[in-house]
Amino acid sequence: MLNHRVRIVSGRFKGHRLKLIDQKRLRPTSDRVRETLFNWIGSNITQMKVLDLFAGSGALGFEALSRGAPKVTFIEKQAKIANQIKDTCHRLDLSAQEAEVIRRNCLPWLKQDNQIWDLVFVDPPFTDSNIYAKVLHELQTHMSDLGLIYLEHSKRTTIHTQPYSVWKEATVGEVKFSLLSLESSTGIQSIR
Repeated sequence: MLNHRVRIVSGRFKGHRLKLIDQKRLRPTSDRVRETLFNWIGSNITQMKVLDLFAGSGALGFEALSRGAPKVTFIEKQAKIANQIKDTCHRLDLSAQEAEVIRRNCLPWLKQDNQIWDLVFVDPPFTDSNIYAKVLHELQTHMSDLGLIYLEHSKRTTIHTQPYSVWKEATVGEVKFSLLSLESSTGIQSIR
């Protein structure tokens, strides 16, 4: 059942509404949070290979594509939701070179994936607070030198982010979000 929509905030798909499947655990990132995140990233998005883990509505990945990301890979384990993301890709006329949708559980997929990413969105259901540490651990070998991880979670949950450093963070309502980089990375200064 489709009962609510999220709009793309800026870029070539600005104003486009994403259809959402009504699921209890589906919690799309708000317009305000996405606007702040992409203001932090700026024009660097046009050079970033992007991974949207726990894709859900796909709002983060579609916003990245709208703002010029050359490619986004969406990982979503639920078939109905993955099919909805594919439908949105089709409606936006995105090519396979621009958007890829993979229906898998993200942890086993990450263990098999050998790609390097510039920007990774980590926004699992808030009830799965134990998943953050596992995903952050797996991502250590998947990040480019200038790579950034976007982390979104309940402000009531403490997430241990070592060995990453927090570059930017903010709270909007019940949501805390941050951009992380590996502590050894020096590239973070390039987007300040």
